[in-house]
Amino acid sequence: MSSPVRIAIGWLLLFAWLLACGAGNKTADIPTALVETARIERIVVATGTIEPEREVEVRSRIAGIVEKIHVDDGDQVEPEQPLVEIERELLESQVREAAAALEAARVEFRFAKIALERNLELERGGAASQQKRDDARSRQQGARAEVARAQARLDSLNTQLSYATVRSPLAGRVLQVHTEEGNAVSPVTAVTGGIVLLSLAGTEALYLEGLVDENEVARVAVGQRARVRTEAFPEQSFEGSVRAIAPMGQRIQNVTYFEVKIEIVDADAELLRPRMSGDADIVTATVEGALVIPETALRYRGEDLYVEIDGPAPEERNVEIGIVDGSRVQVLSGLAEGEAVRLK
Repeated sequence: MSSPVRIAIGWLLLFAWLLACGAGNKTADIPTALVETARIERIVVATGTIEPEREVEVRSRIAGIVEKIHVDDGDQVEPEQPLVEIERELLESQVREAAAALEAARVEFRFAKIALERNLELERGGAASQQKRDDARSRQQGARAEVARAQARLDSLNTQLSYATVRSPLAGRVLQVHTEEGNAVSPVTAVTGGIVLLSLAGTEALYLEGLVDENEVARVAVGQRARVRTEAFPEQSFEGSVRAIAPMGQRIQNVTYFEVKIEIVDADAELLRPRMSGDADIVTATVEGALVIPETALRYRGEDLYVEIDGPAPEERNVEIGIVDGSRVQVLSGLAEGEAVRLK
């Protein structure tokens, strides 16, 4: 046998061996997974933002110039804590003027009272007419009314002066300071509603206000557990509970969504900030000891659902599924624990 013939036969044998090896390893290259018993949850996702239970816009009750701002964005505040000072010199001078007017009215009232008593004595002695007594009584009543008017004016100005220090209406966190020292502000009684000085968020509780697709909202109920996830803390979830479900949906880009309010009850909730984006995994059903397989094991043929059982002679087997949690599927019938299924 010539050398070229021997070389050709060698190549043919090598090629045949490679084909045989490939055919023998074809089954081994297909990934598989075992049917396992595990806990599985049905999850409905609500997408939205973190919101405080209460949010307040703080406005001034008087007009004036901002003299001092005591807080910055993000500061914690307590009820009645001073937030902003409005210039008070003009009001203080008006208070002093009103106090002086009140004192003058009181003096006039004392003299009018003395004059009335004197006229009553003279009238009893026949030395004064009834007309003079009536005039004296009228003067005293007018002086009394003037005292009351001056007192009301002073009280009003003192109240306005107290408004020069804008105080926190609640315990919370400063979301944003909207003004600067030196700015003019209008009062809340103005036609425009006044200038917003700053906004506060109450610290009683934080909520995720999220939207749920109309196809999923029927599974959601008040009291269900939820796990809140945020972009700010991707490695951490926060425990929550469904507190409210909107009775009416809202149409967004031809899809109807329902707003769901989830209270965050986690001990680390203080890490979160209002307006953070977040998702809530609402646990609508839980099955302990369910038979589960990876979702990638499922095959579809029309309306039929089946899996491929691994083995020397692969077998197609119809299955019935229950809960799907995204990556895993609950198998209700068709498989037994420990069987191996082929994955896509």
